Amino acid sequence: MYLETKKGSYARKTKMLLQKTQDIAFTKQPYIEDVGPRKIKAIKFSMFSDSEIAKAAEVQVYKGVYYDPQSHPIEGGLLDPRMGPPNKSGKCATCAGGFDDCPGHYGYLVFALPVYNIGYLSTILDILKCICKSCSRVILDEKLAKDYLKKLRSPRMEPLKKVELVKTIVKKCTSMVGSKAVRCSRCGYVNGTVKKAVGRIGIIHDRSKCNDNSLEEFRSAILHTRESKSTFNVATYVLNPVKVLSLFKRMTDVDCELLNLFDRPEKLIVTKIAVPPTTIRPSVLVDGSQSNENDITERLKRIIQDNARLHHELVETNASFQCLV
Repeated sequence: MYLETKKGSYARKTKMLLQKTQDIAFTKQPYIEDVGPRKIKAIKFSMFSDSEIAKAAEVQVYKGVYYDPQSHPIEGGLLDPRMGPPNKSGKCATCAGGFDDCPGHYGYLVFALPVYNIGYLSTILDILKCICKSCSRVILDEKLAKDYLKKLRSPRMEPLKKVELVKTIVKKCTSMVGSKAVRCSRCGYVNGTVKKAVGRIGIIHDRSKCNDNSLEEFRSAILHTRESKSTFNVATYVLNPVKVLSLFKRMTDVDCELLNLFDRPEKLIVTKIAVPPTTIRPSVLVDGSQSNENDITERLKRIIQDNARLHHELVETNASFQCLV
């Protein structure tokens, strides 16, 4: 009896969801709101977080394949019908529209490991120069930080002046750790110099000027390993995206304001990407069995394949702290 009631409730919810979907008009025509002229108060540019990307999407894409032997788009693949009809003969599984009517729907892809957003690598580097690599707080003295924050909050300060002030803050933090290691006043961790890696995309944390016992303990720990016989520098290590994402998530809103960040810094680290609708990357079937795919689709296929290999390696070796570089 309970099972039947549960099934009936699920059926009613499904029916209501279908009715709501039918009430929505999907079209490729631009939306025009005829309410008269309006005055724009402000414009804010930001990035989608991983949760926002998943929320805006209709399906998770995890298969780097296109069609089954019957030439039907594979669910979970790059031409999943829930993202729109892949060609003129297809039909959308989300809005039931054809190729001419369906505007397309996004999917999303989950990375096995987070990666840096290459377009914001310099911003990520500047943030890391200013924060403690243990507790994520700004390494400036409390009084000095409050003075800078007071200036940034001044309504009289122009946006360009704020940008210049933030550059001054970054230079101040860089000069502090440039001459000697800086001990965090909050957690006691000794911070070194942060700089770009040479010859690859990465960020280095150089603690060679640290005077604590942590380096000696590390040297002792690897004394009998292969790393001790190589040119491995125990005072320098890579700040991988896994570590940086953890640091950014623990940053306070006040410290974000001090660095003039308009949004949460963890959005600068990519853990999910949006998969564009099939309507902007159409598929062309050739001779019924072969297909010509858009360049975007082919590039996404390579990403999925590399992501799958990395995921397999992580599972096999249990290397949860490896980094995609």
